[in-house]
Amino acid sequence: PVRGGDVIHRCLFCRTSFKKNETFHAIPRGRRIAFDPERGRLWVVCGKCFRWNLQPVEERDAALYELEKAAHDTGVVVAHTANITLLHAGRTLLIRVGAARLHERAWWRYGRELRKRRDAFDSATSKVTAYTFGALQRLADLVGLGDPDTPIHWDDDPVADIIRWRRFGWAAWHGRETCPYCRSTLRALTYELSWWVYPLQDAEGRLELGVPCPRCDPWTPENVYRIRGRSAETALRRVLAYQNVSGASEGLVRHASQAIEEAGSLESFTSSAIARRESLWKMGTAGAIALEIAVNESAESRLLERDVRDVEFMWRQEEALARIMDEELTPLAVLEAHLRKLPVRIRRREKIPRILLRAGDL
Repeated sequence: PVRGGDVIHRCLFCRTSFKKNETFHAIPRGRRIAFDPERGRLWVVCGKCFRWNLQPVEERDAALYELEKAAHDTGVVVAHTANITLLHAGRTLLIRVGAARLHERAWWRYGRELRKRRDAFDSATSKVTAYTFGALQRLADLVGLGDPDTPIHWDDDPVADIIRWRRFGWAAWHGRETCPYCRSTLRALTYELSWWVYPLQDAEGRLELGVPCPRCDPWTPENVYRIRGRSAETALRRVLAYQNVSGASEGLVRHASQAIEEAGSLESFTSSAIARRESLWKMGTAGAIALEIAVNESAESRLLERDVRDVEFMWRQEEALARIMDEELTPLAVLEAHLRKLPVRIRRREKIPRILLRAGDL
């Protein structure tokens, strides 16, 4: 293979050249990098055939320091199992092997999306488009051709309402749910009512969405339409995106992130919000931002669970091969020197494996 020093630049299996990652100096090629800081293993995962390319022992030390530091300091956890953690570090996907004890920061990525949404909302182009659409809609209203379902409040914040209408329409959910008290039927969850909805759970812990019944006492928790199943999560995500259409400032994202941090995890924050039985209006802006981050990240994490299980299956196969190459085919002195150079906080506590004693004459 083509090498720069001893670092492999091409896949050993399909010969595809690894792309530059522009994130790590010690291992500058590869957009998917797997590493085991405890055993001192380092792989570059091919983006074409997805095979794991074990890097030479002599070239791992500096890279392991850099990768472990990035995982703890700036890496954003996107999914994990008991043995594998997937993280984003810049444009590079890191696959960290072992019990990570990494701080859960999955909401940081979505926080950046909210700040981008804020910048887009404040842009001149967005406002000109909104005012143009609003003027046309206002003219249509004056001549009797307007849409009565258009939720634009001209005396409040018409720009936000116009952008909401253009992106989301007038309803977050369509279906058929019955009020358990008065037996009236809900056929659509309009966005005008969305501030008063609140997340609920069924007996098995699955997310539901409570919609106050307008014919009953809206403050009685039992007198609500309950949107169930995946429809509930989809409706809640649409409602939160609608309400938070203008995004969030740096300070607001920080406030929302602190609320999630204090709860301990995304799931714990969502559970505590459900236990309080608060409407989105009562949660306030920061609470609604935090709930949007938690619900969206939890949904994406479920989608990644299958991917991370596939990664763990590949790791078990590649680890068996790496063990043979490191512990039986590598000179003992070279491997001992490599293990001694591992970062102190990730260095193996046990002695050199017994199998290495049989490799002393290699």
